[in-house]
Amino acid sequence: MNTKIVKGMFCSTKKIYRSKNGSHYFTFKFIGRVNHIDVFCAKHPSFNGQSSNPRKTHLFHSGKVCFIAGREPKTQARAEELAAQWAEYFLDYRQTGKVQN
Repeated sequence: MNTKIVKGMFCSTKKIYRSKNGSHYFTFKFIGRVNHIDVFCAKHPSFNGQSSNPRKTHLFHSGKVCFIAGREPKTQARAEELAAQWAEYFLDYRQTGKVQN
């Protein structure tokens, strides 16, 4: 990531992801931190009746996508790759209710 994070400044990148099947859109925000990038899903399809529990969706109520501590994305490219993987997981979860760990 080439963005310089300045104290007191809010730096983020917003991107739209279209699902592999072309039917759904997600809006992600990527916020650079000191040593990783936080990924937030600002807009996604409905839960289609499934639970919105973060343990099942890997999505906190704040919109932040959950990653294992220490395994957060370090580059913008990796953050976008993981956001796309999460979006496809979300679509599978809302359809089937199957949870991945």
